[in-house]
Amino acid sequence: MKGAEPIFIDKKSTVGILMLHGFTSTPCQLKELADFLSDKGFTIYVPLLAGHGTSPKDLMNTTPEDWTNSVINAYLLLKQKVEKVVVVGSSFGGNLAFWLAQKTINDLVGVISFGAPIFLRFQWFIILRYYLYGRFKTYYHKPPWACQNDEIKEVNEVLYSDIPIKSLKHFLDFIKNETIPNLSKIKLPILINHAKADPLVLPKGARYIYDHIGSDIKELYWLNSYRHTTINDKVRDEFFAKVYQFIKTIT
Repeated sequence: MKGAEPIFIDKKSTVGILMLHGFTSTPCQLKELADFLSDKGFTIYVPLLAGHGTSPKDLMNTTPEDWTNSVINAYLLLKQKVEKVVVVGSSFGGNLAFWLAQKTINDLVGVISFGAPIFLRFQWFIILRYYLYGRFKTYYHKPPWACQNDEIKEVNEVLYSDIPIKSLKHFLDFIKNETIPNLSKIKLPILINHAKADPLVLPKGARYIYDHIGSDIKELYWLNSYRHTTINDKVRDEFFAKVYQFIKTIT
C-alpha cells in the first residue's frame, strides 16, 4: 500500500524513539509525531508491523507472535543507533509497547501510550459479531464512519477497511491474555494518554492501566478530544508538548 512504508529518521542522537502503530493501521498514523520528535533531536523508528500495509489477506496469515517479533526486531535495529530507547504506542501499538516493557531490557527507559485498548465500546457486541461472522465470513468490513471519518482523512491515514475475523480474535485475545494480566510486571516510567471522549476505546481502560501498572513513576493524562488517535485534532500541540516533556524528564 502506498504510504505504508516504515519511517526511520537518524538524528545521530543518544536517545531513540520506537513508535508502534495500531491494529490495521500503518506508520503514517504516527508521522506527525515522528516529525515533531525528530525536530527535537531524537532518532525515530516507526516500523511496519507484520501483516500490515499490504493486504488484509497478509494480516489474516499473521499471528500475535509475528507482531511481537516485529517489535523486538525493530527495537534491536534502533538500539544499534542509540544508547537509550523510549517506546511509544498508538492504540494497539500501546499494547505492544506494554508487551515490550515487560521484558528485562536495560536500555529501554520509558513507555508512552495513547488510546491503548483495554475495554472497547460495544465490546460484547464485537465479540458476538466475531462468533456470528466467523461461521460464514472471512472478513469484517469496517463501517464507513470507522475508515472514512475526518480524523483519518486529515492525516491521509493508510489502513485496512476489511479486518480478517481471525485477526480480530488475535487482537482481542492479546488484550485479554498478554496485556491485562501482565501490567504489574511493567516497572518503567510510563505516560498514559487517553481522549476523554474516545469513540472506540472506553476511557476507563486508561484508569485501569494506571491502577494496575507496576511502575513507580506513572502519569495519566487526559486529552479533551473526541477522537481515538488523539494526536490528530486541535489538542495536537498540547499532546506533543506533553510527550516531549515526559521524554526529556526520563532520559
